[in-house]
Amino acid sequence: MFEINNKNKYHYIIVLSLTLFILLFFIGCFFSPFGSIYVTSNPSGAQISIDGMDTGKTTPALISNLNPGTHNILLTLDNPSLSISNSIIVEAGQTISVNIELLPEAKYRALCIGIDVYKNPAIINLKAPPFDVRRMQDIFENARFGNKNTGFITINTLIGEQATHSNIIDAINYTFSFANENDISYFYFSGHGWNGMGKSTILPYDSRLDDESMDISVVELADILGKIPGIKVVIIDACYSGGFIGKGLFSEKRDINRELQEFNNNVLNAFSSHSALNSDLAKGTLATNGFKVIVSASGKQQCFETNSPHPLDGHPYGYFTAALCEGCGYNNGFIFPSPADRNMDRKITLNEIYQYISLKLSHLEQDAQIYPANSTFSFLEY
Repeated sequence: MFEINNKNKYHYIIVLSLTLFILLFFIGCFFSPFGSIYVTSNPSGAQISIDGMDTGKTTPALISNLNPGTHNILLTLDNPSLSISNSIIVEAGQTISVNIELLPEAKYRALCIGIDVYKNPAIINLKAPPFDVRRMQDIFENARFGNKNTGFITINTLIGEQATHSNIIDAINYTFSFANENDISYFYFSGHGWNGMGKSTILPYDSRLDDESMDISVVELADILGKIPGIKVVIIDACYSGGFIGKGLFSEKRDINRELQEFNNNVLNAFSSHSALNSDLAKGTLATNGFKVIVSASGKQQCFETNSPHPLDGHPYGYFTAALCEGCGYNNGFIFPSPADRNMDRKITLNEIYQYISLKLSHLEQDAQIYPANSTFSFLEY
């Protein structure tokens, strides 16, 4: 008969105990009456509370020994001051992973202005601006930003005689009044522009031919928009030289090409210099630059509209705005991919839409300009 000596007996007991411990451990893992939550956040370092109780942990962290059922997670960040709660269902013996986005979401707002008729009969009327505004509305209404498919919360318009000097200023203040440093505000203008004595202006409905006091100068516009927190996207489809309206606003002795160049340079310089002088506008996570600007023409060129029916809706159109809207999916029913989305990532950068417009207008010798150049800013997502 085999006999276990004391030494072997103790060894046998130790091995048996370890085996039982390991067995019980794994049985506990598979049949534990408790569950766990692995919590991460962006940014990390947020304090974690479960069901109103502080866990003493910060993200990322594993919260164990939770009873099965629904639990409320509250994450709190001190700098910047942010908090968000979320409900999670915990199952016995399971670890649930949850990632919570703490950064505030951007809100998107737009004001679109299109002036076809003018109060002063000496200012020649246009055809396309109201229809271009409707197209811009369509691309904004179909835009979806980020993983949560965020849309525009506000799209306001002023058309024709609605767009007086005072109404434009009021509409800017009203449309963007609740914007914060995380938000993105779009300002679109289609109508007449002017450049006189080195002063660039856009013409409201009640502008006067011989008095610029009712015009809105680019400097004034930049100052008004510059007071709005966050990023401002400025889109101007205006040509004072009369390419699509004739030259009725000017004498033949004026150097139209030089003034057009000055107008576009003044537009870009006004917004870029305002952005540089107001660095406090760039505090938010999205507001890395105060302004993103795209205008319809430059150099020795004019910009044009046409009475020819648009291939999709049958109305007159400005070539610049039509190209912009087409690049953002207007002509293809907003089906992926949009024509300007060159890398097909569902994001149309400012540079991508600029490149698309430039190609579409090349037969007219009408070049758009952007600020800043080669920008990767997401002009539109879908």
